[in-house]
Amino acid sequence: VSQGVLTFNIDPVAWKHISTPADGFGYKVVQWNPNSTMNPLLYFTVPSQGINMSLGLSMTKDPMSSKAMVCGPTIPRECKTITTYNGMCFQIEQSLSVGSAVPSSLEECPGQTDIAFLLDGSGSVNPTDFVRMKTFVKDLISPFLERDTRFALAQYSGYCQIHFKFTDNVDISQVDKISQQGGGTYTAAAITKVVQEIFNSEEHRKRILIVITDGQSHDSPKLKNAASEAEKKNIIRFAIGVGRAFRTSSAMEELNTIASSPSNKHVFQVGSFEALNQIKDTLQSSIFPIEGMVTYLDLSEGYLLGSVGAFQWRGAYLEYKRSTIKATPQQSQKMEPDSYMGYSMAVARTRFRQLTILGAPRFNHTGRVVVFYSNEKPIEANEKPIEFSGQIGAYFGAEICVVDLENDFYTDLVLISAPMFKDKDREGLVFVCTINTLLVCTFNAEMTLKGAAGIIGRFGTSLAPLPDLNVDGFNDLAVGAPLENNGQGSVYIFHGSSNGIRKIYSQRISGSDVQSGLMFFGLSISPSSLDMSLDSLPDLAVGSKGAVIILRSRPIVTVTTEVFFSPSKISTKSSSCNTPHKNTAKVCFTMTKKTAEATKGQARVNYTLTLDVTRQAPNYRAYYNSQDKIRKKTETVTLTNERMCFDQPFLIMVCLAISVCHLKDTSTSLHFFFNDKCVIFPKLGFEINCGTDNNCVDNLKVDFNFTGSLEMKVGIDDVLNVTVSVESLEENSYNSRVIVTYPAGLSFRKFTTIQGRVECNSMDSEHGVTPGQSDCVINKPIFRSNSKVCSTHNLIITTCSHLQNCCGNNAHSLSSELFREKKIGVKYSIYVLITRHEDSTQYIKFTAGKNDLQKHVKQSFVVNIIDFNLTVIIKVPMKLGDKSIWADQNSIQIPGCHRDKNEGPISTDFVYKLKKDSILDCSVATCGVFMCNVFIRKDAHNSFNISGNLSSGWIEQIGLESAQFSLVSTATLAYDRNQYIYFSSDSKNNPHFQTVEVYTEVNFTKEIIGGAVGGLFLLALITAGLYKAGFFKSHYKQMMNDASGDMPGNDGEAALAE
Repeated sequence: VSQGVLTFNIDPVAWKHISTPADGFGYKVVQWNPNSTMNPLLYFTVPSQGINMSLGLSMTKDPMSSKAMVCGPTIPRECKTITTYNGMCFQIEQSLSVGSAVPSSLEECPGQTDIAFLLDGSGSVNPTDFVRMKTFVKDLISPFLERDTRFALAQYSGYCQIHFKFTDNVDISQVDKISQQGGGTYTAAAITKVVQEIFNSEEHRKRILIVITDGQSHDSPKLKNAASEAEKKNIIRFAIGVGRAFRTSSAMEELNTIASSPSNKHVFQVGSFEALNQIKDTLQSSIFPIEGMVTYLDLSEGYLLGSVGAFQWRGAYLEYKRSTIKATPQQSQKMEPDSYMGYSMAVARTRFRQLTILGAPRFNHTGRVVVFYSNEKPIEANEKPIEFSGQIGAYFGAEICVVDLENDFYTDLVLISAPMFKDKDREGLVFVCTINTLLVCTFNAEMTLKGAAGIIGRFGTSLAPLPDLNVDGFNDLAVGAPLENNGQGSVYIFHGSSNGIRKIYSQRISGSDVQSGLMFFGLSISPSSLDMSLDSLPDLAVGSKGAVIILRSRPIVTVTTEVFFSPSKISTKSSSCNTPHKNTAKVCFTMTKKTAEATKGQARVNYTLTLDVTRQAPNYRAYYNSQDKIRKKTETVTLTNERMCFDQPFLIMVCLAISVCHLKDTSTSLHFFFNDKCVIFPKLGFEINCGTDNNCVDNLKVDFNFTGSLEMKVGIDDVLNVTVSVESLEENSYNSRVIVTYPAGLSFRKFTTIQGRVECNSMDSEHGVTPGQSDCVINKPIFRSNSKVCSTHNLIITTCSHLQNCCGNNAHSLSSELFREKKIGVKYSIYVLITRHEDSTQYIKFTAGKNDLQKHVKQSFVVNIIDFNLTVIIKVPMKLGDKSIWADQNSIQIPGCHRDKNEGPISTDFVYKLKKDSILDCSVATCGVFMCNVFIRKDAHNSFNISGNLSSGWIEQIGLESAQFSLVSTATLAYDRNQYIYFSSDSKNNPHFQTVEVYTEVNFTKEIIGGAVGGLFLLALITAGLYKAGFFKSHYKQMMNDASGDMPGNDGEAALAE
């Protein structure tokens, strides 16, 4: 058993602190020869414009030659319309003498410039290519229109037409309106006309003529005179040849005649008009000076300078050989504006070639790394890292660092940082790329370095290779995170290995621990680690805001720990574990230095001796005294180069663990770093009593059975109980174990000890590849003779199990039964639900005595299962006796099923059964059988529809004038009953039926006539009675007569008149 510990190699205390209030101090740091006695202040001769040039903002050192380069990348130059920024570098020799500036002079201001374009409009140019030529002109000139630059444009074929002159001040969009002429190609005449009519006498302006042609001219003898006339007016001429015509020497000679000297800088040749954009940036840099910040790298043959501001801040690099006066910028054709290529740069050396690696952290707002080799076109190292997923603002490529792991002068790894990558709990990543023939970056988790979780700190802002700090044969790495801890900063140390850089950092040095008040600690790290303290150990120089800190590395010692016991074995003769046994542990340390430092070979360590470490309190059985039963003791000792031993008496030792760690010293002296593991686990074994022959021969018998079930019903039963028993029949068995192996798909739940002492550790199958296994220790350490242990194992979803036994004995009796295998039958439960669809016909009626009636009937079964193949058998009554139940029984089909042979009735006396049960099913009728093969996925179902016209012809056989019958169709399941078991909450699915009612047609004519006659007679009787009662006499007339008899006539008349 081993235990990992966090170790460290760098002393987290500042050995030397250098600070100054100067702005930018600490932004870059390079270690120099510590033995140098020269004046630490260096003086540089810079041009008069070199004010605010930020000298030292870019700085590096060549580890091969020990020469350094210091650059000032921000030299401002005030020109008429703009301010340009250039850079200048100075080489520092090993003797600290400052060399001449590179480049030797700054670019001149972009003065007033006149650029005339002469386009080939002849008939040999395709109209589409002519449009491409105009687009090229617009793209070329547009970035410089605000720099006091004028342009003119002419087109030539059989004649020359001037479209714009310098004085016209036309908008650049007017170029699109130019139409192609067509005709021959008279280049010389066109050049002469442009020189005479476009370029005037303003000699203070820079004059440039760009001629684009797709073939040889028809007046080639006159080209020399035309070129001479342009030369007299100091017109710089660029010739661009497009197409295959310039593969011949005569055509190329024409281009050389047209162009100014030297031709290698003024002649461009491309294969097609589509390729014109490939030369656009180079042509621009030939016309106007390059701007932008400069970084650099020192080479044995010369220097590489990175220029992030070149080509509209696309970026480039310049290679200066020893004899180079002015270098031509190298660029990536696929780089976008504002990509900042050259922001970081490194050179990797392989056995095959040298790779120049440049970072472009602002490419597409995510970053890109480009590799140049053998002066060929750039090969891009994965435009979009796999882990990035296009994260905006990650700044991938901000820092590039090459690492030689094995000190063989060949690059093994290239590290690329993305310090602004935002993870859920941290900021910044460093990707580890390997070198084959080219750069190989996989960007997976195993090849990614991260800082501490939960800290936002721009991890990867600085990278630096380190020497082999821990003396394991592989160089190491330092990574800066200057914004950690609210801007105090940190530096991480990663160890190298045979597989690359280890993912887990070995040390995190916090700026607050190094010295209080530091800000942005880790802003820069020296690319070389020299012995600044002169103790034969490398030191680390780290830059922070306004300060540089030098940290010392620690010496490496190896401490070998050994433990011996006296007596060497624990006696097993006593059957009681209550009597303590005395023992003594002798702990021996041997310290060996692995580094060649000048320090004394002495170290103070503390060690902790823990007894019976595998058991939890209070169950441990080893301790130092019988009163308080303490099992842990810590001692402090001083080690030298000699082997030293210390005795520790104890009682009943079973297992021992010892840890050795160094003490933290508060003094300023240098501490040792222990290169070994901090924890070891020596064991004290038991005495083995094997009789007089000293040869243990046990006789073990293992057996098991399945408790409570004869078969496993998967999906129905939850647990399978396996009872395991082991017997020891002869001599003692030591360190006996029983291993229960069970197949994939079974999960261990728990075990229960029935007899004896059993301790089990289980591991289920991994992805179904290996079987699961329970490893059980039996009566450890001694399984005594004539004893037995039993335990029950609860297993979930098992199919079969087999067991085997192993133990610590050297021999077994021939009668031992060490292996037992048994099988249990397994059936998987299936859940099937068959339901009746809601649109099925439920009720139909027939009139008794009518045999020619038909009613449409529909029966629908819905079957629901989950990912299982089975067959649904549907039986439909077709014939009762000799009468068909359906109008056309041959037309009865079920989609998705095939019809099998008809099945005869069980009972022939169908009349009796129907009168008794009123159920028309396959027990009394001949049924049609339909076989339906089904496979239904999860959350799906199948429907089976029975549709047809039901006939009434079969009803008269029953002899009933009125009745109700249930027409029953059944659906049953067919499956492998040896492998599966059908399980349902119901014992079986209810059959589907339709109710068929038969009734007699009733005649109500007599009842209607009798009712009508009776009603008329009753009406006559009522009328006669009312007449006799005087109901029909006039009551008004009677009232008038009564009034006339009681009153006089006049009064009566007056009253009547009134």
